[in-house]
Amino acid sequence: MRTCKQCDSEMVNGFDIKVDGTSYGIKITKNSTIFSERIEKPKVAICPKCGEVSLYIEKLDKISSR
Repeated sequence: MRTCKQCDSEMVNGFDIKVDGTSYGIKITKNSTIFSERIEKPKVAICPKCGEVSLYIEKLDKISSR
């Protein structure tokens, strides 16, 4: 369960984000080169009370804690 940082309500998970005009979406990478390692496709949670949008990733195994 994700909690809204604006109004402290329970957010609704399971949405995706797409770039307008294409269906490729966005991705999170470790660096900005053309051959970057893909970390994870972000997920979206939306607060049904205030409309706050939260982006998050589910698999944290490729994230190093340096």
